[in-house]
Amino acid sequence: MKNDKKRIVWIDYLKVFACILVVIGHLIQSLQKSSIDNYDNITSFINWFIYLFHMPLFFAVSGYLYEMNKKQFSWKQYKNFVIKKIINLGVPYIVFYLLYVIINIIFASSVNTPKGIEEIIGIINNPMPPYWFLYALLSIFIFIPLLEKTLKENKKIIFIVLIALKIISIFINTKIYLIDSFLKNAIFFYLGCIINNTKVTLTFENIKSRLKNIVLALMYVLVAIIYYIYYNTISYYIGALINIAFAILGTLICIHIFIYVKNCNIFDYIKEYTFQIYLLHTIFAAGFRIILLKVGINNYWIHFIIGFFASIEIPIIIAKICKKTKYFNFFFYPLKTIEKIKEKNNYKGVQKNVK
Repeated sequence: MKNDKKRIVWIDYLKVFACILVVIGHLIQSLQKSSIDNYDNITSFINWFIYLFHMPLFFAVSGYLYEMNKKQFSWKQYKNFVIKKIINLGVPYIVFYLLYVIINIIFASSVNTPKGIEEIIGIINNPMPPYWFLYALLSIFIFIPLLEKTLKENKKIIFIVLIALKIISIFINTKIYLIDSFLKNAIFFYLGCIINNTKVTLTFENIKSRLKNIVLALMYVLVAIIYYIYYNTISYYIGALINIAFAILGTLICIHIFIYVKNCNIFDYIKEYTFQIYLLHTIFAAGFRIILLKVGINNYWIHFIIGFFASIEIPIIIAKICKKTKYFNFFFYPLKTIEKIKEKNNYKGVQKNVK
């Protein structure tokens, strides 16, 4: 695997897979809160199982891409890097966070968890799901380059430090979200950096390795079931340590499996729009749930299937519309949109000069 800027199929597919897990997890939770869930024991386990590894997987993918495109930073370059991340993550974070809160306030009588002024204030230091991920990712982009510079790019030492910080986060809460989110999630981000450096694709090229990965995945699920059965009997701190191990193992197993996925039409359809789905899926899932309940439909599977397709398809439609407009895509990709507008304006200027 060459460290170039070309798109990597299995990374795209991993993002789609993690995105689908996010949608399923939020759907299950919303249906449980609405008392529509008739399969509580099964869906509770599925939701719990998804949360063992799906967000660490997202962070690991981000870390892999960061490492692939990384450059050596001077302090001035670091400042520019952070400013770009603040704009690219901050604009969609603020826009869609506030949009979600406003919609919840307007339809307060119909939603599962009405939002108010406290959620708007929380945008600064207590972000709500699913938008906390953008805040957490920003904290990582701020602190990881500093840590790398301080420890002279020694990846083993950095990884050990981040494991220690993750363990510390179990016992200490600074109540400063920028710091706490880094302590909790940076280890998974840096796992992606290490995977990029170890050329993981070169070590899993034969059929035996594929079969081993499938067996590992099945064992992972089996051990998770046993863990789930005894989960409530385990102390909080021991459980938190076990969760770290499950998160790392689950991330590695997913990566090793998806390396072999060369072609998937459904994933190809979704892969360009995972960010838009992440930002918008809860709005449309909630909207269709409210409509279905208003017309008297309480069947779990009707809610789940319609909610799932609404969560995926409508954000994709919106993304395609925004892509064709001059300014709307700014809310998803601010800097990229500005660059495209500048390119078009420069091209028009050159054309005028030629004439």
